[in-house]
Amino acid sequence: MKISKLTKEFSVAYQIEITDIKQIKEADFATIICNRPDGEVEEMADYDDIEMLAKELGMNCYYIPLANRHSVSEQMIAKTKAAINNSNGPVLAYCRTGTRSTILWALANPDCLSKQEVIAIAANAGYDISTLGGI
Repeated sequence: MKISKLTKEFSVAYQIEITDIKQIKEADFATIICNRPDGEVEEMADYDDIEMLAKELGMNCYYIPLANRHSVSEQMIAKTKAAINNSNGPVLAYCRTGTRSTILWALANPDCLSKQEVIAIAANAGYDISTLGGI
C-alpha cells in the first residue's frame, strides 16, 4: 500500500485492500474516503467490505466515487470537505493511484490554502494538478 501525505491531516493512497485496513487504523487514521467506483476493475475490493471492517475498527468511512477528473461535482466537493472537517483524526482517501483523491482534496481545500500552496503540496506528493481549474 502506497500512502502519500499531503498535509498533517490528509493523505492519499493507491487502491487499498481489506488486509490493509488494520494497518491503516494502526497508523492512526480515523477516516477513510473511497474515491474509486466499485467494479472499476474486477480484482479490487468493494467499498462495502472496506467500510464494514473500517467501522468494526471504529473508523469513519465515506464513499465518494469519482470516475475521472472531468466528472467532479459540487456535491462531491462538499461531501469531501464535510468528511475531512468531521473527522476526529487524520483522513486517508484512496482511488487507483491517489490522483482523484488529490483532486477532490484540492477542490475541497479544507485548510483554505492558496492555489499555489495546493498545487505545490500535490506536486511534492507526486501529483500534477496544475491544470486543474476551480482551486
